[in-house]
Amino acid sequence: MMIKLMLRRFKFLLIRLFRIKGNSHKISLGFTLGFLVNFIPTFGIGPFLSVAGAKVFRGNPVAGLIGGVSLTWLFPLLFYMNVLVGEKLLPSKFLPFSEGVGPAGHTAINAGMHISTAFFLGMLVNMILFGMAVYYFLFMTIQKHRLQFLSLLRKWEVKK
Repeated sequence: MMIKLMLRRFKFLLIRLFRIKGNSHKISLGFTLGFLVNFIPTFGIGPFLSVAGAKVFRGNPVAGLIGGVSLTWLFPLLFYMNVLVGEKLLPSKFLPFSEGVGPAGHTAINAGMHISTAFFLGMLVNMILFGMAVYYFLFMTIQKHRLQFLSLLRKWEVKK
């Protein structure tokens, strides 16, 4: 039952996204900026940041909202990916504050600093890579296949 509801919402958001009138660049930019907010822990203000980011960078704010709202359920996976990518790019032996073993409090602080540095580095890399990929994919889809995609969405039945 819950899966059907989520599929209906996802279909609605996709139809709403592909029906936006306007420039393919602005729509793709807005959606991408909205999606990229999901890489950051925003503590509930992600949709507002999605719209604001789309407006600041002259993207479509409705597409920004759709990008931010439609994929919020991915946040735990994206958070984990940020840490994994950061750990791969920055092993602990290269961090100056991870050297030496001191009292237990210092070890915990060092571990926290290491994880937060790895998370931040992974977040930046993931945002750049995923941002370029999502923008390019959506731009090409809207530019060349908008009508075909909308007709495919109309045929897709999600039962109540």
